[in-house]
Amino acid sequence: MSQSVIEKARELAGIIALSPEYITMRATQDAAAQDETLAAALSEYNELHRRIEEISLQKEPDFDQMDALTRELEEVQEKVRVQPMYQALQQSRKAFSAMMAQVNAELSAVLNPNGGQGGCSGNCSGCSGCS
Repeated sequence: MSQSVIEKARELAGIIALSPEYITMRATQDAAAQDETLAAALSEYNELHRRIEEISLQKEPDFDQMDALTRELEEVQEKVRVQPMYQALQQSRKAFSAMMAQVNAELSAVLNPNGGQGGCSGNCSGCSGCS
């Protein structure tokens, strides 16, 4: 692999790390980690999820217990979803993902300029081969 490609990848990563989307996402992740209400709800969710998984792996799972725990899990999941910090975290992740999708689209457009115009789409399924 070309060292210059690696160097440019590191340079791009540095630029991405300075983007408002990345900075906001990291700050929101840090704030979410400090939010006691959100942490408690996530802990409860993870514990219920673990218990459901444990029961499902038993030789003869108790489906009634699994159903009850699943309903409880859904209630806790809703408690998590309505937390303002969780919503902020999801929004910041969405903004960062959108930026990264744009970056990836640019890379794809440069690497595959005829992708949408009958050229190679990058998907080799059903392809008769490159000429």
